[in-house]
Amino acid sequence: MKKISLVLAVLCLSVVGFSQDIDIKKGMVLIDGKECLKVNSDPNNVAFSDLEGNEIIFLKFIHDSKYASLYVKITFLNQKASFTSKSYIFTKKLLQKLLEDGTLTDCKLVSEKVEKFIMKYDEEVDK
Repeated sequence: MKKISLVLAVLCLSVVGFSQDIDIKKGMVLIDGKECLKVNSDPNNVAFSDLEGNEIIFLKFIHDSKYASLYVKITFLNQKASFTSKSYIFTKKLLQKLLEDGTLTDCKLVSEKVEKFIMKYDEEVDK
């Protein structure tokens, strides 16, 4: 029993230790207090850009469709790949998932991991 408790404690600490603080303030995404991405949004769209201003991720919120009352289409612009989801209203949650999966590392998308990320979270709402 003590071994199980110790293993669970170590696992919990490792998850807490590797979680990163994500804030969105004044058009900037801050990860652990460091400027990482730019964000531009309106009620229907969110665009994430690298610090040089190149758009890398685009979210489009789609309302009142035949597929669901609300879903989001996430497009990775450089990879020309996208997916849809109605389970998550991705914004800050998207960044958290990208960081957890290693798809966003050092404020850059890892192209080789984008396809795997899409496979994990695509609900194919619009198909």
